[in-house]
Amino acid sequence: MEGIVVLLVIAVGVIIIVPIMILVTMSNLRSDQEKHLKELKWGVQGLQRDLEGLKTAVKKLGPEELDAKPTEPAKPSSPIFEKPAQPTWPRETTKPAATGPGPETGPKEKEPAKPAVPTSLPAKTKPEFTPPPPHEPSRFETAARETLQKIWNWIIVGEEHIPAGVSMEYAVASQWLLRVGILILVVGIGFFLKYTVDKGLLTETARVALASITGLGMLAGGVQMLGRKYHILGQGLMGGGITTLYLSVFAASNHYGLIELPAGFALMAVVTVLAGGVAVRFNSILVAVLGIIGGYGAPLMLQEAAVSFPALYGYMLVLGIGVLGICYWKNWPLVNYLSFVATWILFLYFLEPYKTENFWQVMPFVAAFFVLFSTMTFLYKMVNKSKSDLLDLLVLYINAGLFFTIAYNMIDETFGRRWVSAMTLSAATFYTGHVVYFLRRRFVDRELLISFIGLAAFFLAVTMPLLLSPQWVTVSWAIQAFFMLWVAGKLGSRFLQHVCYGLYAIVLLRFGFIDLQQQFLRAAPAADLSMLAYMRLLAERLVMFGVPIASIGGAYRLLQLQEREMGDLVSDENDIAGWMSNAFAMRLAVGISLTMLFVYLHLEFNQTFGYWYAPVKLPLLTLLWIGMCGLLLYEALVRESEVLLAVMMLFLVGVLIKLFAFDLPSWNITGRFIYDGAYSFRDALLRLVDFGAVVGFLAGGYALLTSRSHTRDIAVVLGGTSLGLLFVYLTLEVNSFFMAFDSLRGMRYGAISISWSLFALGVILPGITRNTRALRYVGLALFGIVTWKVFFIDLSELEQVYRIIAFILLGVLVLCGSFVYLKYRDSFAITEPQDRGDES
Repeated sequence: MEGIVVLLVIAVGVIIIVPIMILVTMSNLRSDQEKHLKELKWGVQGLQRDLEGLKTAVKKLGPEELDAKPTEPAKPSSPIFEKPAQPTWPRETTKPAATGPGPETGPKEKEPAKPAVPTSLPAKTKPEFTPPPPHEPSRFETAARETLQKIWNWIIVGEEHIPAGVSMEYAVASQWLLRVGILILVVGIGFFLKYTVDKGLLTETARVALASITGLGMLAGGVQMLGRKYHILGQGLMGGGITTLYLSVFAASNHYGLIELPAGFALMAVVTVLAGGVAVRFNSILVAVLGIIGGYGAPLMLQEAAVSFPALYGYMLVLGIGVLGICYWKNWPLVNYLSFVATWILFLYFLEPYKTENFWQVMPFVAAFFVLFSTMTFLYKMVNKSKSDLLDLLVLYINAGLFFTIAYNMIDETFGRRWVSAMTLSAATFYTGHVVYFLRRRFVDRELLISFIGLAAFFLAVTMPLLLSPQWVTVSWAIQAFFMLWVAGKLGSRFLQHVCYGLYAIVLLRFGFIDLQQQFLRAAPAADLSMLAYMRLLAERLVMFGVPIASIGGAYRLLQLQEREMGDLVSDENDIAGWMSNAFAMRLAVGISLTMLFVYLHLEFNQTFGYWYAPVKLPLLTLLWIGMCGLLLYEALVRESEVLLAVMMLFLVGVLIKLFAFDLPSWNITGRFIYDGAYSFRDALLRLVDFGAVVGFLAGGYALLTSRSHTRDIAVVLGGTSLGLLFVYLTLEVNSFFMAFDSLRGMRYGAISISWSLFALGVILPGITRNTRALRYVGLALFGIVTWKVFFIDLSELEQVYRIIAFILLGVLVLCGSFVYLKYRDSFAITEPQDRGDES
């Protein structure tokens, strides 16, 4: 069911949503175009008013005023008027007669900020904004609109363009009266045949012969009228005659059984060739349309209770081939669309009595109709090297969607879902062949080529979920995306490249929301499995998750190569502009692959080491997190990226949360700041690895970042966290160790004080040698805490022997601290003379 749901969602998206989005986009483009056109008109009107105002002002100036050269150039209010080498316009006051050249004109002195232009212009002579250039409708949009207009004109007046000098009343009345009359006449002939059957008035042969003679007579009469006054009536009679011949042949072969099925198909082919030849020879779309209506209407007028699928669908296929022949010579979209709609409607209408036993009687015709109408949508355009339009692509998508839906249900019902993959793989091969032919012939039609590539990719993508079990779907899509990306580089197709990006997005979604949950979060407990069974499951997971990760990592390498060298088989005219640059895609590929690898390894370590040896699980997970932090730190330093530093800090926060929220509780830490239970040196070693990895990374990060001015604040945070974490670890370990043994329990408080003093001395020493005041202050503060603890806590808690040992050792350590300060006294005097007062 999961695969079916995915297929249905993708099919709906490609077949329904995409065309709707295209139509909505075209509607928005049209609205934007009309808006911009109005803005352009407003701007032009404003410019016209400016021009009229300038003309009026120039007419009011005399020749002397125009030739006058002022002795002092006017001071402009804007740099655009600064042209001292040229004479400026003499200014006008409210009284034009008072104007004159030179500085003697009063208004010049009173209004120095005004530009030197005539002031008799209209009040509003400048538009408030400069409208953007109008949107030019694309060739794709214009072609679809013209096709619809031609179809509409033919439906209304019988021609693609309304004839000049002909009233609308005459055009509509003459065409529709003719069409309705021919339709009524043909339907009457059909009812006559049915009536003779019901009443038994004529033999079956006589009925067919009479209908055939009528059809030939109408055809002959119509030919006689061509080229004369009643030319249109002649076309109508010819169409009616062809329809009657279709009716006769269908009745003789399918209804009465007077002739064998092969002979019936041969006669249908003759009538079809005749209809197509007449329509093309006399350039009469009316003949073709009437022939299609009559040909496809015959099965409805003479339908029987028992449907013969080969006879009926074979008849419809012959009609479609005839329309395909017309399509080769004439660009009559209405004929193509009528045939397309009629074929699929009749196919579905007569499919009601279908059973699985009829599969091989029906399925070949489904494939034939699919190929027929897929070819029909672009045959004329390819032959005449013209470009497709939106309507052509809509028919292409709808045809593919109908074929996929019908074939999927029939094959699944008969053979099972896996055999549907044979159909989808065949369809992918079919469209791939179109792409190859398109490129070899070097056609220029971007929309059509993109549609072929997209449909081929769609059918190839849905093949894998049908053919494979659910756990291998993501692997298959990842391999397909990598292969398609390689093909995109060889072809030089940006569109196919972006199709791969979309497929990789599906891989990522399935990887995160389906595969990880099924294999780890919802999986059965591994403790019940044998070692051999678990190893087999582990190997499957390595492939299931390793292949998508490797595919995205390989995509990074392919994009690197394509950045340097891209194929040129797909020209720019047949491609799209890239929505995503290769550089951004490469960065995204690296980030996604590393994230996927980290998430998988975390879950795998948690489950696998929990199955093999649970105590090592948490330290190994800490090492994994620290490894990720180290990689981020390295990349951040190499690339000097603040973003990567921020991500590293987030990972470090995650490590600390893991350490305190998960690791410490797993070792049964209590409120007394000790690990409960019997002391284990194995657990102590694991805790050393766990805490040591984090402390070591934090100290290393401090050492690397402290020398860089822009990362010094982060270095301080890392260093301080490292010292704090080390202090917590030592305190916990010393406290737990001395508490676990009865012989050492009396020394516990003294041991903690000694460890704190050693820690303080260890902090002060680098603080002095590296001249780091913060470290020295921390060490001195800790010495002060130890001194207070010794006199107010240890003195009362320690036994006499331990008290003596503790006090002696602590005294020695404090003296060592003093000795260190005395030893480096000269360093303080030289390096920090200004801070001596603060130090003291």
